[in-house]
Amino acid sequence: MNQIVDISAPSLLLAQSDGPSLASQPAAAGTTASGAPAAAAPKSGFADFIFLAGMGVLLALIISSMLGARREKKRMDEMMSSMKKHDQVRTVGGIIGSVVEIKPDVVIIKVDESTGAKVTVMRSKIEAVIPQSTTGSA
Repeated sequence: MNQIVDISAPSLLLAQSDGPSLASQPAAAGTTASGAPAAAAPKSGFADFIFLAGMGVLLALIISSMLGARREKKRMDEMMSSMKKHDQVRTVGGIIGSVVEIKPDVVIIKVDESTGAKVTVMRSKIEAVIPQSTTGSA
């Protein structure tokens, strides 16, 4: 005999037998249909919240870092495009000089007025264009 058994309800999982059926009786709280005590399910609502909050903070830090790097790159690109002859610049190595010539990938700066010493520096190694108000002679 083939019987169709509805397995959507936990109390109907038992197959029908010749004797009295337990399937029609609801299971007591904390026990399974066979009468054995059920393992208590851990309450993880707060743990789930902490996990999701941590992931949200991590995502916010990653996005903030990417936006900060993009903002810094944009600032450097604007500084490089606005640089012109006779601007005072500071290199990554700390050399301060006046721009003599700007080429596509390098900048030639004059580092000593008395001897006319010049240094060729890669554009990416220019750290800042120094405002003229801070370069006044003492």
